[in-house]
Amino acid sequence: MAESTPFLWTGNHPATDLCNTESVIGGVRVDLLPDFDAVWAWASLAGVASRGDPIDVTEREAARTLGFARRLRAALRSALDPTIAGPGAVDALNRVLGEAPGVVQAQPPSGRTGVALAGSTPAAQLRLDIAAATVDIFRHDRRRIRRCAGPTCVLLFLDISKSGRRRWCDMAVCGNRAKVAAHHARTRAS
Repeated sequence: MAESTPFLWTGNHPATDLCNTESVIGGVRVDLLPDFDAVWAWASLAGVASRGDPIDVTEREAARTLGFARRLRAALRSALDPTIAGPGAVDALNRVLGEAPGVVQAQPPSGRTGVALAGSTPAAQLRLDIAAATVDIFRHDRRRIRRCAGPTCVLLFLDISKSGRRRWCDMAVCGNRAKVAAHHARTRAS
């Protein structure tokens, strides 16, 4: 994505990009979703929600949506991160997904499937859109979902490389650190 945002877009999928809204920078945990406006901004930039001004929601609905996004992020990380995923993680994810009920509706033909999931309010629709976009990752080979090989990095990504051997969240950041460390180790050894 060309525009400057606080979000990290190295995950290659909305699910991993949502997980990456909680990161560790300089040894400090950073939550890039501090409020409803950040959830809206992330969803808009991720292509999950339509761009434009944030929807008008009550304080209660904003808090509910923020809480849902954070619970979904945690459940996704538990289900997707190969270093921590365990039994029951998908069941926990499904419990969170159950908080975003919707109704299946037929849509006039528009080049898409002709079917949509509809929420009862704009905030409910946003929660439903985020849930639907992120759970789509389960259509991919789970072995292609990886955690960055950087020892202090917690970022996840969907490896869409042809070889299927991607190791780093971003070659320019974690990959470069590993190359520099390997170079220094070789230099010290000789």
